[in-house]
Amino acid sequence: MSTASSRSGSTRVPRVGDGVAPLRTFLEAQPRDGAQYSRRRLPHFERPWAIYAVTIGTKKDRCLPPNARSIVLNSSHHFHKQRYELFAACVMPDHVHLLLQPWPKNNDDKKTVVFWPLSELLHSIKSFSAHRINEAEKKTGAVWEKERFDRYIRSDRDLHEKFHYILRNPWDSGVAQHNEPYPWVWTEDDEYRNESSFRRDAETSTRDACATQRPES
Repeated sequence: MSTASSRSGSTRVPRVGDGVAPLRTFLEAQPRDGAQYSRRRLPHFERPWAIYAVTIGTKKDRCLPPNARSIVLNSSHHFHKQRYELFAACVMPDHVHLLLQPWPKNNDDKKTVVFWPLSELLHSIKSFSAHRINEAEKKTGAVWEKERFDRYIRSDRDLHEKFHYILRNPWDSGVAQHNEPYPWVWTEDDEYRNESSFRRDAETSTRDACATQRPES
């Protein structure tokens, strides 16, 4: 066995490397119109059409069981193609990685396009998933840390690296073993595969239903 294939996460598994990294052409000098800066414990910088790599940790490293991870993953892509474009998501036992681009929300009084604030999008994901998790586990209290780590993507290379980092994270970190599937990783490819599967199932069901109908006499 080669050295490369023996490293954690380097062995090809069904969900690693199958996703095609998104491509965006970035200009070296991006316009800063509409850019916003905010700070809590950590600094946050937002700009129109920016793509962000986000990491949200659980409160006091609370461990998310499989069912809770499924809730978080479903919550993460719930508003995909409505409020934002989600390129990749990975739910780990004590944190979640997201790669997303907020979409326009509305126009202000000056007809300027207003984008969904990153903080508002993440609050929605955290609030909904926390409620569902506590309900399922019959617990109360915070699930997520108030603060998050985020940075906006500056180049196609940066986007490519973050995309594959998120997809490989369960295997590179040792949470999943070589050749072991990890269901809590999502890319747009999964959505397309699910839609194609749904269409095939619907077509098959329609053919079966038609085949069982008796011709009118």
